[in-house]
Amino acid sequence: MSLDDIQQWLIGPDGIKDSLDSLRLWSAALSFGPDTIRSETLSDSHDWRRLLFAASILAESTDREAQEYALMVAEAAVCFSSAQIYQDAGSLILTRLSNHRALQLAQEREFLQPQLERRIGTIEQLLLTRRRLGSEILLNENNSILGNRFQTELWDKLAISQWLSATAPTAAGKTYAVLNWLLLQHASGKANSSVFVAPTRALVSEVERQLNQLKINHGLNSLKVTSLPINDVGVQSEPFVAVFTQERLHIFLNAGQTPHPFDIAIVDEAQKLSDERRGVILQDAIERVTRANPYCRFVFLSPHSDNPDVLLEEAPDGATTSIVPSNTATVMQNLLVAEQVRGKTTEWTLSLVTEDEQKPLGAFSLFDRPTSVRKRMAFVALALGKNTTGTLVYVTTADSAERVAAQIYDGLAEEVFEEDEELNDLSEFCEKAIHPKFQLVHLVKRGVAFHYGNMPTLLREEIERLFTIGKIRFLVSTSTLIEGVNLACRTIIIRGPKKGIGRDMSPQDFWNLAGRAGRWGADFYGNIVCVDVSKQDVWPQGLPEKTAYPIKRETDQVIEQFEELSGYLSDRANMNTASVDGKLEHVAAYLMSWQYREGSLKDAPPIKKLTSERAEQLEALIKPSLESIDVSQEIVDANPGISIVALQRLLNYFRSFKGEPTSLLPIPPEDDDSVDRFVFIFDIINLTLAPVFAPEQRVLPCALTTWDWMRGKTLGQMIAARLKRERAKPAYRSDEELPYAKFIRDTMAAVEEIARFLAPKYLGAYLSVLRQHFHEKGISEEFPQELSYDLFLEFGVSTRTLITLIGMGLSRTSSIELSDFFGRTDLTEPEVLQRLEGGEWEALNLPALVKREIRGVIDQKRLETSSDLDAEQS
Repeated sequence: MSLDDIQQWLIGPDGIKDSLDSLRLWSAALSFGPDTIRSETLSDSHDWRRLLFAASILAESTDREAQEYALMVAEAAVCFSSAQIYQDAGSLILTRLSNHRALQLAQEREFLQPQLERRIGTIEQLLLTRRRLGSEILLNENNSILGNRFQTELWDKLAISQWLSATAPTAAGKTYAVLNWLLLQHASGKANSSVFVAPTRALVSEVERQLNQLKINHGLNSLKVTSLPINDVGVQSEPFVAVFTQERLHIFLNAGQTPHPFDIAIVDEAQKLSDERRGVILQDAIERVTRANPYCRFVFLSPHSDNPDVLLEEAPDGATTSIVPSNTATVMQNLLVAEQVRGKTTEWTLSLVTEDEQKPLGAFSLFDRPTSVRKRMAFVALALGKNTTGTLVYVTTADSAERVAAQIYDGLAEEVFEEDEELNDLSEFCEKAIHPKFQLVHLVKRGVAFHYGNMPTLLREEIERLFTIGKIRFLVSTSTLIEGVNLACRTIIIRGPKKGIGRDMSPQDFWNLAGRAGRWGADFYGNIVCVDVSKQDVWPQGLPEKTAYPIKRETDQVIEQFEELSGYLSDRANMNTASVDGKLEHVAAYLMSWQYREGSLKDAPPIKKLTSERAEQLEALIKPSLESIDVSQEIVDANPGISIVALQRLLNYFRSFKGEPTSLLPIPPEDDDSVDRFVFIFDIINLTLAPVFAPEQRVLPCALTTWDWMRGKTLGQMIAARLKRERAKPAYRSDEELPYAKFIRDTMAAVEEIARFLAPKYLGAYLSVLRQHFHEKGISEEFPQELSYDLFLEFGVSTRTLITLIGMGLSRTSSIELSDFFGRTDLTEPEVLQRLEGGEWEALNLPALVKREIRGVIDQKRLETSSDLDAEQS
């Protein structure tokens, strides 16, 4: 019998599957903490020697189910067995699984006695050393990391690959390994400039912070890590790592005389190429990077995907390519079902789902009757999370997040809470920077918070940090967790696979969300609790099957709708903006741009999958639209998602404009007339490019949001202005009737959607075409050189000093809070740093959270400059 046969027999019905499953039920119940789950059937008597021997055999398997059983036995022995010999054996199995982070966690939690090596035999000591050597990833002469099986394979393939696609679940550690590899390329001189492309600003901030922490281990203290898309001679003169969203990458590529030639490009969450709105923008960014440097090395990262090879289809001829799929179990995840006992609304049962079978785990009680759906979620979370930290509740809307968090807060009223300085600082920040009636002001004092995508960066990051270290025990979140926020938890509570209002969540998104349960290196277990699974209207298809992401570019999906796309292209030249189809427009713009640049579509990636007859048909449909185009190629390339027909229509509008060309320019935001000019410009955009600020009554609110954001108004000031406008309306009666929570959420949403996405995208296009118009009229000198509205709107500031502060690593909130301290608007980084190091800002009335961030930036800059001084002295 082969080893593989023995492993399959062990986990089969004729082996010890019953004993393994019994241990799994027992350990799953205990993972919620003592006295949380009541059970009269679970046995606490286990044949540890037999189970651990089986686990040592299963640990050698490449089969994920076998690995999960081995991991479950090892972690149960370490966490819940009472004998040291079993705990030691469990820890050795963790090393066989190359799960050294779990072993380190066990030592930190004091589940293991110190000096394990002295308690095991000589042969096992040698084997332990051998396993560590096999897992060791060398960073340099002084530093190394111990990787799991996936990470070591990924590291080996990175060494030989020019294009690589790695796919793995959330907890596999793919980003950590790739960031260390990236820094090693810079340390060894193999890369001068590189870019990490993340789907959201939240993930940009997280990766930037990680790189600044990790670069110290590589001796790269002074390596510039930036998320600021400024491309000038100063940026390119020294090695740097850029961390951008796809939109910021386009801003950066547009800013130079020619697109910057990166040496390495890493694309995280690469499955986002299928997104309807941003997928084409991401694809266009990747292609622009490739055109700027055909030898650029690409690394694509995605969650568990079934066709990661698709991402390598456009690798240059002769390039070495690799695919690295993960089959590594790093954290034990339990899929559980919570159901109410019939007729007893406060009594609930919990079952473990294994192979489509639900096995009873035990019972638990709610503290009160759950008289609404939101209370069901809140009270289940309270019952299951009362003895642990890291409980996350998933809801579909920001409004629900606030309401469920408030109910959890109320459910903790009987608990005694000690004053916590960090929670008080967060509360103070919410009161000063957002609004005194913002609900987090009081919620966080009991360790409860909510989380959604439109929050200010500093606030969101502090919530995530305090949740990670356990000071925030309960967090209620929307689908931002699927959109690229690497926030993990111990237990996640989910009621129905929905994503927003009325939108079904795909099985892949469900499991990506569920994958947040179980923090590798921070927890041994992750619990996914599904509520009311028996209700057909809540879970119409039952529990989603564990399936991989199918990666499919948005361009490919739209081109498959060939007849619809053909009809759209044939009508596009004469179409008014009101008839523009958002989904088709992005792909139509991409195809037109390609044909305009190359003269043919035959080499466009999505066209290669069509027959030559269909490709020629699309070319013929596009050709008439291009015959009267004289917008420059640079403008077309710089504005992905906006069709060349729309750009030409805008240029024609400028040419026929009867007034002075300078009256088409925006006015600096500090001027009172600036908002009226924005209204005028937004009307032109609606007429020529796309009706993104329509209907007419929406133009002024969009202009006000853009104006306030760009002139550096804080979110608190914007909310106060919104409330003031509401009080001025004839229908206003009293402050008590104002929906403060809604106004705060709506203001955050308007900033994100209008000021940070639509306005920079379309104002950038407007100004690039206007610049060409000025050039045609021979008045280029009258076009302001510093008119970087895309950059100003992306960060919500309009002075060089504020851009410098943000470029140093401060959030927009802290930068604006500091702005009164500086008189000049054109300070450089050395000038700002000199003033900050003087310490006078400490006397300002700033929130404690802001002061802590400023101190952190000063410390980081001192660390970076210290290496330069050491190098000069040596």
